[in-house]
Amino acid sequence: MNSKGLRISLMGKMLIWLMLHMALLAVIVTVFVNWQFRAGLDGYLQGPAGDRLRVYGEQMAAQLRTEPVRDWQQTVQGFSDAYQVKSYIWMPHGDWSERPQEAIPEEITEHLRRSSPQGLAGRRVPGGPRSGIGPGPRRGPPPEEEELREEDFPPQRFEEEMPSARLSNIYRPVTPLFLRSPAKSSDYWAAVHLPLAGRSAPDRVIWVIRADNLTGNGLFFDLKPLIIAVSALLGLSILFWMPFAINITRYIGKLKSATDEIADGKFHLNLDTRRRDELGSLGSAVVSMSTRLDHLVSGQKRFLGDIAHELCSPLARMRTGLSILETKLPESEQKRISAIEEDATELAELIDEILAFSRSTAGITQIKGKPLCLQDLITDLLSRENHQLSVENTIAPELHVLADQKLLQRAIGNIIRNTIRYAGSSATLQFNASVRDAFITLQIIDNGPGVPDAEITHLFEPFYRPDIARTRETGGVGLGLTIVKSCIAACGGSIVAANAKPQGFAIELTLPSA
Repeated sequence: MNSKGLRISLMGKMLIWLMLHMALLAVIVTVFVNWQFRAGLDGYLQGPAGDRLRVYGEQMAAQLRTEPVRDWQQTVQGFSDAYQVKSYIWMPHGDWSERPQEAIPEEITEHLRRSSPQGLAGRRVPGGPRSGIGPGPRRGPPPEEEELREEDFPPQRFEEEMPSARLSNIYRPVTPLFLRSPAKSSDYWAAVHLPLAGRSAPDRVIWVIRADNLTGNGLFFDLKPLIIAVSALLGLSILFWMPFAINITRYIGKLKSATDEIADGKFHLNLDTRRRDELGSLGSAVVSMSTRLDHLVSGQKRFLGDIAHELCSPLARMRTGLSILETKLPESEQKRISAIEEDATELAELIDEILAFSRSTAGITQIKGKPLCLQDLITDLLSRENHQLSVENTIAPELHVLADQKLLQRAIGNIIRNTIRYAGSSATLQFNASVRDAFITLQIIDNGPGVPDAEITHLFEPFYRPDIARTRETGGVGLGLTIVKSCIAACGGSIVAANAKPQGFAIELTLPSA
């Protein structure tokens, strides 16, 4: 696996794709809704936005009915501070109860003038302040002496101006007037008509609200139901697609495990091929491929074993003949006989390795092992080898593994002989062991030249030799580590190889602990 890049599972990719799909839908919906709102927000006053403004307007009207005009601005702003908005009161005579500190867009002012109570917009209230009250907005704050007072709105004057509004005693409900966002502005403005029935004057005003977002921080719209609905939709989508995605990824995982087993030489697969889709077809192809590979590899192993076995008899006769011939030839011919004997010996070793390989891979099945003391087994193997190795054996005597004795001896013996062959008979060889869960890890490390990193993954392949220039001096046909792997696999273990630091070669065997 390439460790340089980020590896994302197929399930993760499906979930990421689903989230991107939902995000794209959310963006499209947001753009569409914003465009609709910009095109005409007043239409939403017929829905939840208008209902919310009516409820808050009733609460505001109830408070204003009992307070003097000079306290209204403080009252509405105190109410609106909870929502982090700005609020103002637009009076019947077409101006503000208290001049706002900010500039009011002309578009909003014009809408307020048109929405003022009928018969009062643009008129000067009799008896009211003469300065700064009229159809247009005032420029700058009003003088202190022109502050609006209760006496500016005499009851008899308003009764004359609004006979149908108050004297008929008809109930006028709180009415949202508009919800707008002026051109070249990111603010949103709402206006609510507040009837103040029971007051002498003024008995109708407009509550103006400015917010820096469409929701008005909950005053215009409550996004919680929308968020809950979207979250529920996302959750239902995930629940709907999850079984389908799990079904696909689970079967793909089984396919991967099957191909890994094929790569390890295990061709008897337990893979369900009853699916009636492309994955089922792929599974059937993998099983078919595994069966054919099993036949081919088994035939190859049988062929190698049969050839090696058939060569043993003529080779034995040849070596016997050479021994007899050696006793009858003169001293001058002994060199030639020795060279022929070396060739015959090398051929015999090759045949022995091929036979050992055929036996070790003839149906790689896990063998029920018995407890073996690692320290004693390695000490016995080293005593059989004719070597001058510097051995460092730090394996604790109480460490025992479950393995077949002959297979484990053959595997570790091959590793020791490889060390002598490639690192030299005077190399240093270390044996370390440690316990990991229910397994024992055995490390065998030499201080030889090591192996090129690109070749390490191929070392356990049959007949593979990393150094093609090796000849009789180094020997070997590339079956030693293949036999080691087969023996360790039959014992229920695993093997890995790596270059040691700063120099050398290391093999790590993992075997079940006794």
